[in-house]
Amino acid sequence: MMDTLKLEAFVAVAEEESFGAAAARLRVAQSTVSSRIKELESFLGQRLFTRTSRQVRLSPAGEAALPKARAALVALDGVRQAVDDVTGIRRGRVRLGLVAGADILELGEVLAAFAAEFPGVELVITSASSADLEQEVSDGALDIAIVVRTGRTPLRWKELMRDPLTVVGLSPAAASVPVTDLRARPLVVLDAGAGSRDALESAARRAGVRLEIAVQVSTPAMAWDLHSRGMGLLVVPRSLTPDGGSVVVDSEGAETSVRVGLISHPDVRTPVTELLLERLAARMSPVAPDA
Repeated sequence: MMDTLKLEAFVAVAEEESFGAAAARLRVAQSTVSSRIKELESFLGQRLFTRTSRQVRLSPAGEAALPKARAALVALDGVRQAVDDVTGIRRGRVRLGLVAGADILELGEVLAAFAAEFPGVELVITSASSADLEQEVSDGALDIAIVVRTGRTPLRWKELMRDPLTVVGLSPAAASVPVTDLRARPLVVLDAGAGSRDALESAARRAGVRLEIAVQVSTPAMAWDLHSRGMGLLVVPRSLTPDGGSVVVDSEGAETSVRVGLISHPDVRTPVTELLLERLAARMSPVAPDA
């Protein structure tokens, strides 16, 4: 028989890659987790994991089953939350992903207010690159993510803001700088996971120039440190430049910017996830979506 407890054990072992860690996460004995996995494997007629003395890895059957198991748990949680909504009780868990390097002032305020209003809801917040977050939302490992979008996505998208790229270190400083003026200048940029490099190099390709990236880093703090040590001009979103900078413009004079927004699965929705989505979209300076 397949039930919620067995699916939860399967997902926990898959994500933790350890029966012991999965047991600690679920707050049950390791033998209980092992028993649930064996029962699930017996029901499915397939081994879900390959086990060695040091590692636990998903089998091909387990790889195929994991996204469906996550989706099933989300759907079951949605049923519980729908019933809870009728009685005015909200509980459950929302898993929120945040793009690495993001510094969104309103986020902490929104999450704190949400937690105070719905103390029965657990918030789980993780950080990764936009590409990784999008994959986790698609797989059902995350409910919502705040990402930098550089192209189209099959997921639900709500744009929150456009953050122009700025250059710090130019002398003399100007309100804006054409991307063509940055060629042959060493640049310090955030990595592709934060979206800045993709946006900058796309503008450069459209203008027919090649940029010299001296170093790319994953955190704004490291970018600022390397810039201060003379490694190159600093290129970061304007939200990360408290003292201002020169906005990068493309060959047509338009601002080069990264697009920050919310993604969620188009088919897997729960009341509490939808509620947090509404709160985030309402409070975090939303803009009109693209056509």
